[in-house]
Amino acid sequence: MPAVREVIGRVCFAFPPTRAVLEARRRRIARSNIMERDRLLQFWRGREPDGNVPEDYLRPTWRSELLAELLADIPKDARILELGCNVGRNLAHLADQGYSRLEGVEISPHAVELLRVSYPQLEDATIHLGPVEEVLPRLIEGYDVIFTMAVLEHIHPDSVAVFDDMARLGAALLAIEPPPERYATSSRQFPHDLQVELRRRGMELVSLTDLTHHPLVANDDLAHYAAYRFERAGGVGSPAQPTTPA
Repeated sequence: MPAVREVIGRVCFAFPPTRAVLEARRRRIARSNIMERDRLLQFWRGREPDGNVPEDYLRPTWRSELLAELLADIPKDARILELGCNVGRNLAHLADQGYSRLEGVEISPHAVELLRVSYPQLEDATIHLGPVEEVLPRLIEGYDVIFTMAVLEHIHPDSVAVFDDMARLGAALLAIEPPPERYATSSRQFPHDLQVELRRRGMELVSLTDLTHHPLVANDDLAHYAAYRFERAGGVGSPAQPTTPA
């Protein structure tokens, strides 16, 4: 039965008028259930958020292996930023693959403490402590790649300016997030349509990988996600230039 609902959802999302109606309905539902933004940020700052204990993200590494596969064409000297880096497992795996210009943004002080003691390969990596909606507006220099993994789904609807800063700072964006038809709405999840949000900000979708049957995450929640790759004019090959915050 869930599979039938997903097929119906995909078919409906293929038609813009139906998609608009469904999206408006989901936004109304999400708005009625979601936490107030300050409470949501306080939840993520907690030492052991319900269902999101930082220690649980130290292992296993198959999600990080997937990430490295999706970034395989990115030069090793690219400047890369992870939004919501948690304990740093993804960044550490990229460091092990030879990437050297790595940075992260993380809201949880406890997660950053774990990162520092767990991954010596990130000793020199800059980790910006704070919520992405407060950190990104302060950043000036651009990045060759900005990536997320199951983070944008938790961005509060009052914080959609995050997408402005992502488009301002990133030559390329990789977002491993649920597609709209698979979004679960809860008090901490909101169904952003990444194609709509980023295209209207001048980013072009260059690839969309459905992870449903990907062997690395076949038994993982990420099997319900997709990998969105966006680029701006010039793409990854053009050096990231200093920009002025909007």
